[in-house]
Amino acid sequence: MQQKSSKYYIYLLIAMFLWGGSFVLTKHLLIDFNPITIIFTRCVIASLVFAVFCLIVYRKEFKIAKKDLKLFIGLAFFEPFIYFLFETYSLQLCDASVVSVIIATIPLFVALMAVFIFKERLSGLNFFGIFLSISGIVIMLWRSFTHVDFNLLGVFLAFGAVFSTIGYNYFLRKLTTSYSPIIIITWQNILGLIAFLPLVFIVNNTETVTSQYHALRDMQNLSFMLILAILCSAVAFILYIDSMRTLGIARTNIFINLIPVMTAIIAFFVLREEITLPKVLGIILVIVGIFLVQQKRIAKK
Repeated sequence: MQQKSSKYYIYLLIAMFLWGGSFVLTKHLLIDFNPITIIFTRCVIASLVFAVFCLIVYRKEFKIAKKDLKLFIGLAFFEPFIYFLFETYSLQLCDASVVSVIIATIPLFVALMAVFIFKERLSGLNFFGIFLSISGIVIMLWRSFTHVDFNLLGVFLAFGAVFSTIGYNYFLRKLTTSYSPIIIITWQNILGLIAFLPLVFIVNNTETVTSQYHALRDMQNLSFMLILAILCSAVAFILYIDSMRTLGIARTNIFINLIPVMTAIIAFFVLREEITLPKVLGIILVIVGIFLVQQKRIAKK
């Protein structure tokens, strides 16, 4: 049983590594592309690749029941659509460190939803682990708080992203009992690209479309976009959903706080960004917090 659960922890580590790396790749792509174009292109590529795969391998299962269509629409509406909009525009109005700390509260709110709505059992030690991991994020970003911009609208939008994730996990939990992770993620990306399509025409004109098209022909830009689409927008979500089906919402979602840790480590090796003592202490607290959230499950084995 322990070996079976260990597989899902490895899945989650891989997913967090991919999502952590996505920030580094996106930072590079933002030089030539606007945020809406990036997320739309990711959805298009992921939809094409995995829709073809599902039609070949999961042809019978690929068709979703009419009664579940509203669940899939709700899923894609909360993420990628409004989560991405809330997070992107909060970062334009508010300091990134403030937004990151607000986003780090997601596991707390998701855990409360898991307890009160889906009746998952969490102990006081588990909740202490959640607070410990949030504290770790605050310590990691402490130096960034010297000159922060607490724009009220930006803070409101950041919390909008938090509650978007709660909505996403609610619909996700409903769907995992009937559909495999790859089917869920394929439809999530298909519906996501439909939602973003009008915005692509709103934020782009002929000139920007032409310049971004030429930028996409650059091999580095294209390879980064493919990695983001296939690995970050699809494979990472599939691993996350597969883990959630076994570990539960709360014990899976706490791993989200590993994303800044992974980003810091990848940025150290790729971008040569400094890893300071506060970052090291913060990383340790995040890891200990995640361990404590899993503690009840481990103790039962």
